[in-house]
Amino acid sequence: MEELIRAGLGELGLAGRVPDNAPALLARYGEMLLEKNQVMNLTAITQPQDVATLHMLDCAALLGCADFAGKTLIDVGTGAGFPGVPLAALVPSLTVTLLDALNKRVDWLGDTCKALGLDNA
Repeated sequence: MEELIRAGLGELGLAGRVPDNAPALLARYGEMLLEKNQVMNLTAITQPQDVATLHMLDCAALLGCADFAGKTLIDVGTGAGFPGVPLAALVPSLTVTLLDALNKRVDWLGDTCKALGLDNA
């Protein structure tokens, strides 16, 4: 998944504009998502290559639409953390608040962001 994300970031013109560890962080997030999805319905997308392209790279494509550096973002109805968590990984200076109606998702996202070292989410 990491290599697919790295290649996709390059195709989006983001190579060199995002942290070097971003593909690894996004791949780890994808793995954690798929693992938790076995016991909690987070996404209907269950193939690693689809998680990479349809979740991670779709979120990354937003970086071509606006400058998120140094901004604050609230991801309302974040669900499994999209687009907030990937954007937090891709733009460390972005402060992200993840908001969802289900505490179990918010709790999982909090644990996940902590495990990934995303202090900005």
